[in-house]
Amino acid sequence: MDLFRKIGIGVVSIIPAFVLGGLVWHWFGSWLSVLGVVVMVGIFSGSVMSGKFSSKEQHVSSQEH
Repeated sequence: MDLFRKIGIGVVSIIPAFVLGGLVWHWFGSWLSVLGVVVMVGIFSGSVMSGKFSSKEQHVSSQEH
């Protein structure tokens, strides 16, 4: 995956972090729970950027080009 795609995924991952963080704050009123949600979104987006969720066919076809 090229650098600009990774940057794009990181920018797009900020939106769910803000929305989920706001919802968690509204529901629980705890900064610790908001931090937990932000860390989970960060782990998920880091996994996507590292390619852990890509299919094997997609990974093989991207190596051929």
